[in-house]
Amino acid sequence: MLVAFLLACAPKKAQDCPPPDLETAAVDGAPLTLETGAEGLARTRALAINGAGIFAVKTTGPVEVVDAGGTVLQSATGPAEVYLRATGLGAGRVTLGAGEACAASVDIVGVVPSPLVGRPRTLAPFWMSTPSVWAGETVWLGLDPTRWPDRVGQPFDVYVVAHRTAAEWADDATLVGVGGTPVAGTFPEAELAPLEVGAFDAGSEARAQFDVVVDADRDGRLGPDDLLQGVGDDVGFTVLGDLSARGPHGVETVDADGGRWLGQRVWWPTDLAALGPRPLVVISHGNGHQFIWYDYLGEHLASWGYVVMAHENNTNPGVETASTTTLRNTDWLLGNLDVVGDGALGGLVDTGRIGWIGHSRGGEGVVRALDRLMDGDDTPDTFGADDIRFVASIAPTVFNTVDDSNPHDVPYFLLAGTADGDVTGGVDCPACQFFRIWEAATGPKAAAYVHGASHNDFNCCAEQEGRGPDLIGRERAQAIARAYLLAAARGWLDGDDALLDVFRNEYAGFTPLGLDDADRVAATWRNAEGVSDVVLDDFQSGYGPVMSSSGALVTCTADAVVEDRLDDSDAVMTWSDADPMNGMTRAAGAGDLARGLVFAWSAGASPTWSIALPDEATDTTALGAVSFSVAQRSRHPETVARGADLAFAVTLVDADGTEATVAFADQALVPTPYLRAELGDGAGWATEFVTVRIPLADFTVGSTLDRARLTTLRLDFGAAVGAPAGALALDNVELVP
Repeated sequence: MLVAFLLACAPKKAQDCPPPDLETAAVDGAPLTLETGAEGLARTRALAINGAGIFAVKTTGPVEVVDAGGTVLQSATGPAEVYLRATGLGAGRVTLGAGEACAASVDIVGVVPSPLVGRPRTLAPFWMSTPSVWAGETVWLGLDPTRWPDRVGQPFDVYVVAHRTAAEWADDATLVGVGGTPVAGTFPEAELAPLEVGAFDAGSEARAQFDVVVDADRDGRLGPDDLLQGVGDDVGFTVLGDLSARGPHGVETVDADGGRWLGQRVWWPTDLAALGPRPLVVISHGNGHQFIWYDYLGEHLASWGYVVMAHENNTNPGVETASTTTLRNTDWLLGNLDVVGDGALGGLVDTGRIGWIGHSRGGEGVVRALDRLMDGDDTPDTFGADDIRFVASIAPTVFNTVDDSNPHDVPYFLLAGTADGDVTGGVDCPACQFFRIWEAATGPKAAAYVHGASHNDFNCCAEQEGRGPDLIGRERAQAIARAYLLAAARGWLDGDDALLDVFRNEYAGFTPLGLDDADRVAATWRNAEGVSDVVLDDFQSGYGPVMSSSGALVTCTADAVVEDRLDDSDAVMTWSDADPMNGMTRAAGAGDLARGLVFAWSAGASPTWSIALPDEATDTTALGAVSFSVAQRSRHPETVARGADLAFAVTLVDADGTEATVAFADQALVPTPYLRAELGDGAGWATEFVTVRIPLADFTVGSTLDRARLTTLRLDFGAAVGAPAGALALDNVELVP
């Protein structure tokens, strides 16, 4: 972790005994950098105690005082040099003195993350921090002279090293770069100057973790004057591989039959015995489909180390039987591991880590099956609700209310196509509006809405029924499915959080390796509710355009501002001013609670949406990004006139009135809706929300913005920041870790 303390020394009092001189702790009020020493914990550079005597040490908050060897001090004998070391994020104070009258205090206003790795951008602030890059992509180092003014003009070496824990650094501080010779550089003088440090491979597991060290004294060892990004659980950066490609394991396959509605196909890695117990992924097909139609997915996941089972599904009677069939098949397989495949799976399936994937009616069935477990309506012999670690639905139906077909707080992924001719997602069919299930989920959740993909692109053999322009076909749709579903399995079954960056980034700015840049995917992510986010406005309460759900005041200067349920009220896609939620498919029935905001602006206007930050959101030093969901409004006249993707800018304002703006057009785009011409005049389909995340650290590049004392978050629209006119929907404005 590379972080910075903002330090302020208390004025000296008139007194007989001199206090320790800590004035060197503040340099013109600028933040001092906490640098990670070989002991593996972030700390400041040396602070001078110039007074003589023994001084008591008192700390509050996430900080401690240490000597050069890293020993925590309860007292210090001056003159001496000491260090402040971070033990977490937050505010506090350090006091050194020989009694109340002879003390000097250092207020810790904030602990601010300072990432080094990112991407150059063409728009201000010309830098984007990122924790993940793709294999073969150039990795850049960004050093901001406004953050390190005392280092301007100094030479350094950069090492990219395999990630180490704090204990590993303590055992061996030698710097051995994975690229061999370190990259030499000099701290820039006027503005951040990106330095290319190489491209790296993800390895056979499609995920490799690295740390970055700026070796300031060029001695080839990690020391207290060096900068380190990544220590402990905080990885410097992750390199991700091609998640759509076949994995490193061979695959065995067998068909099993446990009786009526217990036909199964099972895949597993040939070296399963060497791998040890691995998670189980279950695939539940849709109505009129067959369980043997998912080889592309079963083989893929098995090649990456999972045991996979696709089962015969009793979907014709309805979702209820589909759900119980999934439950029975999962239970039967886990109870017969010593038999299936001549016992090859015996003792080698981790029954506490199960993922369910369902398609169509089976996609709702797996969610309903989870709800039955949660409610205690079904009690299998071999597993329970806590063993289901994620649920994924491919174009699910929504025949039940979302109270019954409910993902609850289990991680949930929705995959669907804009050209679906069966479960269409259309405004005229509430049972087809799959985003209703996504909105009901309260755990971490992701969605991928794929332009030009049809319902049966996601199996091998059902008759194609795609409707709309630019159909992408099975090969491309299944490549997308393989990548995203593997990311879900790795993230939620194996706890490999970095793979979830595939969901947390907007597709246009973070297209997964191996997929087509020409493909268009509206990707949405939201963290689990009530866990760690600061929700500024999710429009679920505090109704009205001037009050947020957090109780803070909101101002919007755009036209036709409406806050309401995300439900197309007339079930027709023809644009009408009387139906401002045209194309919304996220709240159509009982139990659907999704709400949001819509507005528009015309050429020549530069409207804003701004929120006065509530008290709990003014100090963002322990948070990571601004996040919001946004969509272009389907068939709105301004959307039609633009006919292209759209972007705008985000501005933060601090208590001193300092503003910092990030225009995100070169790192994320709000896609134009899929141009499907049905259900009325014009072309356009379901309103497609995407999640845009902007690292908070990027607002401080070249800026004196004080992230510990923010007052306002503002969204800026208009020609100067992305689009001269447009019509947008907004939801889930948050500050996230």
